Amino acid sequence: MALNAFQKELDRPKRLAIVPGTEIVTYLPLQVSLYFNVYYSPFWIVACVISLVDKYSTLASHYKFVTLTVYIIMFLVEACRLYLGYEGNLREKVPELAGFWLLTLFQTPITTYVIANVNTTVLPLERAATIILLLFLLVQVFIGFRSLQLMVRAQVIKFNLTQLDATHSLRDH
Repeated sequence: MALNAFQKELDRPKRLAIVPGTEIVTYLPLQVSLYFNVYYSPFWIVACVISLVDKYSTLASHYKFVTLTVYIIMFLVEACRLYLGYEGNLREKVPELAGFWLLTLFQTPITTYVIANVNTTVLPLERAATIILLLFLLVQVFIGFRSLQLMVRAQVIKFNLTQLDATHSLRDH
């Protein structure tokens, strides 16, 4: 039963997701940055986990808790941030793109704290991996804001054109 429904869905002709004549507002520099960031993030997570396992026994008890909490928050925020960035940019959704940008603003000082914290030992692997992530974050703060500006401007124009079209159709009747 479910297989037949699935087969019917596959056989049904597909509609175009993009209507001819519409402008795509996806910002390519942001998408390229997100693309490389998505492929870099697993390596960064592995490097951080290896570094954390290596230095965990040398940390003071309160720094064990703080460091572990910071890393868990960073891993979760990074996953959500990249998802929202892809959704917002590729599907032209302003709320998701704004969420991506705000999470990027939130994660940047946390990442700087991890690199610059003098009270814990920052291992060379951890420092190198986190500096690369910080460069991604700094680039994405600026190009994410530009992308957000362009997308909001395009959405406002689409809304105004829709309102104008609705007004003209009311006058014709």
